[in-house]
Amino acid sequence: MEALHLAFKAHHIADKLDVAKYKQTYPDCLIATGTRELYYQFEMNRYAYIVSYGAVVLAGFDDEEEFLKKLKPFATELHQHPSKDDLEVIYASEDQSLSLSFDTLSLGRLDVPTNKLVMMHLAQTVALAHYNTQSQALLSELKTYTLYMQKYGKVKLGHKKALQFIGKSLTAKNNIAENLYILDSPKVAWEDEYLDKLHATLAHHFELVPRYREIDNTLKIIEDNLAIYISYNHHRESSRLEWIIIILIVIEVIDTFWSKL
Repeated sequence: MEALHLAFKAHHIADKLDVAKYKQTYPDCLIATGTRELYYQFEMNRYAYIVSYGAVVLAGFDDEEEFLKKLKPFATELHQHPSKDDLEVIYASEDQSLSLSFDTLSLGRLDVPTNKLVMMHLAQTVALAHYNTQSQALLSELKTYTLYMQKYGKVKLGHKKALQFIGKSLTAKNNIAENLYILDSPKVAWEDEYLDKLHATLAHHFELVPRYREIDNTLKIIEDNLAIYISYNHHRESSRLEWIIIILIVIEVIDTFWSKL
């Protein structure tokens, strides 16, 4: 059996993809489907894996951009600079041992579960890259306010802006928890030793768990910092109200004194 070389390329093109509508529009060549994923197998060893959290993985395509254009009408919040990753997969004979070095994966199986598992990990790694960029941007912006407070001794971040930051960080955190199945083995690998080994190999190669935890820690740091800002703003608002009350009392006293005169 002559070895088959396939180039797998992953793109995180949007925050969300409506896989249900895409499935209705393009039902041909659909091999496997779920509530959040679609797996297509076309002629000449071409495969496509589409996930609801905005990731698309293509294998054996010469016209990737053409395929990605078809997805745009089903996307929410398209990314101007999508996260990308690639992996060369070599399918050899059945006695080929599973091995992964640099960006080349050698397998002895070519079937739907194996292909889907490889594509799932590639989809997760580009999604993690997107969330990491997002969380680091939030942290970087927050640092500017912290440095301002250190330099001038006052807070530049208002109550509304702090709440918006908390909303962004919680949204990113919820998206990760909702969409990325990183910490547990996929169901398909539970009863298949080969797939379980493939899952462990890919998860280690792409460092999915450490990257997930790094993003989670970054978001926690942001939340902790923003909690301090929120507390400070509450205290500042309370002090402002106290001064307003004091001023009103003083005005009332002055008015009463002036009336008596």
